[in-house]
Amino acid sequence: MIKHILVPTDASKEALIGVRYAVALAKTYGATLVGLHVVDVRLLEGPFLRDIAASLGTAPYVNYQGNVAMILRERGEAALKTFRDCCAEANVECETTLATGVVARSIVEQCNLVDMVVMGRAGEHKEWLDGLVGSTTAAVVRRAPRPVLVTGMNTPGRNRFLVSYDGSPHAKRALHAAADFATLGSVPLTVLLVGDEEMELVTQEARAFLDAYKLAVDYVRREGDPSEVIVGYAGECKADLLVMGAYGHTKVRELVVGSTTAYALNHAPCPVLLTR
Repeated sequence: MIKHILVPTDASKEALIGVRYAVALAKTYGATLVGLHVVDVRLLEGPFLRDIAASLGTAPYVNYQGNVAMILRERGEAALKTFRDCCAEANVECETTLATGVVARSIVEQCNLVDMVVMGRAGEHKEWLDGLVGSTTAAVVRRAPRPVLVTGMNTPGRNRFLVSYDGSPHAKRALHAAADFATLGSVPLTVLLVGDEEMELVTQEARAFLDAYKLAVDYVRREGDPSEVIVGYAGECKADLLVMGAYGHTKVRELVVGSTTAYALNHAPCPVLLTR
């Protein structure tokens, strides 16, 4: 069940794409949105303020900390007002929180009382990222205890969802999330398995799990580099959502976003729902 969706926002263009997507999602599934803006505590710390003072040729801490804090809070309030206006226009229930802390850490801390997180691909520094996901988004994907949906689109599609499955524990959680999500929206689901003949047992495993759901399911097996195959097939089948585990098989990979996951986040032609 998807009843509470966390939506971090900084009012940047990319963040607002995430807001609009979340609003449409909440309207479809009858969910409540939780808007969150985090005032970055690092912008209020000594080194940052000393740099500002030095660049202006003035003494440090001449009320800079108070002024910067006020400006950042005003930006946060404006971002949350925009969020509330989007929700009101669509008649979607919402609540908002203005927090202060390390941005990614604060977002993760808010995850325990929601069912999923929806984020834009990048925030206010998108112009320097050359199409890549932002560092905050990547950090949240690594740590969030709930599924994280990363989008560069304003509205959800409902023609077909795609889930990448390889039998790993993370992939099993992704399969479970994909089944629930597709069932809620009555959306056809495609299970993509990348590998050789040994994937037959994995296919049977996925089929046994999904048979309990009343879904139209296709099973597709491809060979090749998983990263390129998954992203390529998402475009080929015109998937509206790609669902996958956020990590690889090894303990080392659990410390960072898996390489296949990172590639999908940066190159997938559709929103990506990641589970851990």
